[in-house]
Amino acid sequence: MRKTWVLILALALLALPAMAANKVLVKSTVDADVAFDLETDQDLAGLAVALKFADKDDDVTLKAASFVGTRLEGLKLKEAIIDNVEKTVVVFGIVLEEKPIAAGTGTLVILTFEGKDVSKVKFTPTTVGKQEGITLVTPAAKEIGYEFTDQSRIEGKGTLPQTYGLFQNFPNPFNATTQIRYALPEPAEVRLEVFNILGQKVKTLVNEFQTAGNKQVVWEGRNENGDVVSSGVYFYRINAGKYNQVMKMSLLK
Repeated sequence: MRKTWVLILALALLALPAMAANKVLVKSTVDADVAFDLETDQDLAGLAVALKFADKDDDVTLKAASFVGTRLEGLKLKEAIIDNVEKTVVVFGIVLEEKPIAAGTGTLVILTFEGKDVSKVKFTPTTVGKQEGITLVTPAAKEIGYEFTDQSRIEGKGTLPQTYGLFQNFPNPFNATTQIRYALPEPAEVRLEVFNILGQKVKTLVNEFQTAGNKQVVWEGRNENGDVVSSGVYFYRINAGKYNQVMKMSLLK
């Protein structure tokens, strides 16, 4: 049985100013898909990530790695090297003639797992060949150090969430459509709305009573009239029972 899980790995870049927000996030999308997000305030000329995702005896397979719709999609030199015997994966992307990987937030790669033990997947930096852990390099050929923190939480598909939650949309930034996930630990009247930077409501995505569980909805970048909205920063807000939360997202065209 496939699993739906929430999985976050944080990476702070020590070479940057103390107040800079720089992270690598690993988060669930749907089923057993996992998205690696990079958040940095510096452009990058290349990166390599070597991770162990399970123990060798675990019944879990990394079935596929996709760069479609990610920040690495436009690079000619990119690859995900999967070893399902050693349970490791090395993801790399190198800028050749393209523009640097721009500072900001966005997905690098989407990994799809399958097997009886997908709930045992846990990422840790490892050494594969000459690649040790995670390497991030700026256009000035400066390697940026990092601090790795695993904040993972895994939930089975049939498991009800223990708390309310509103999660970062995926992908972000997005071009045409984006997925918004949220969690309901109990049945509730749910209202999920999108607002522009002026606080004006753009679109109501959900307005109904829903049962408990892990939910998701897709916004296609259109307003209530069905018109495509302009590029920019938008906010999505959920009201569910006594729970209220707001998150930010970016639409780029």
